[in-house]
Amino acid sequence: AAVAKSLEWLAKKQRNDPATFAAQGYSNHAGITALAGLAFMQAGNLPGRGKYGREVQGCLDFVLGACQESGLIASDVSHGPMYGHGFATLFLAEVYGMTGDESVKEKLQKAVRLIQKTQNPEGGWRYQPVPYDADISVTICQIMGLRAARDAGIKVEKETIDNAIKYILACRNPDGGYSYMANSGGGGGGSGFARTAAGVASLYYA
Repeated sequence: AAVAKSLEWLAKKQRNDPATFAAQGYSNHAGITALAGLAFMQAGNLPGRGKYGREVQGCLDFVLGACQESGLIASDVSHGPMYGHGFATLFLAEVYGMTGDESVKEKLQKAVRLIQKTQNPEGGWRYQPVPYDADISVTICQIMGLRAARDAGIKVEKETIDNAIKYILACRNPDGGYSYMANSGGGGGGSGFARTAAGVASLYYA
């Protein structure tokens, strides 16, 4: 019942043109639209199929329209487009895995290649699509996208995953929790519940 009410609420919040979701300054955001699409899909809806098939199709059309030639999926200027890129990659991977839509496959492959290309030397990712620094919150988003893509049959380089695991383990603290950044430089920070969930989930998906 809770899920049904949530999906009804999401459907009412979806705009028609473009088919996005506005929340606290994040209107027309590819990542948030992708997350909403995933919410509809978990209830058995697909693009054009199911009670919320129209809503999923709207999400898909918007996310595909946000795919750039570089592979980055971003629809607005954000301080951290890689968060949204990870969520959008996850969404496209789930759609492709369920439908086999070739128009989705090409853009998904480009999104995966961008993730692989922007992995930093430590093995993680951060806000911008450049291989400079990394944190655990952005890294988990990319790992989720890569795992879903691999499950859908898209090639993901083993080296990328091996290096991501090394980064996640470098964020682990003696108390068993995980910090925001790697501890190699001594500035990783203390353990937090959300960060630890991201660390454990990353290892699980890997």
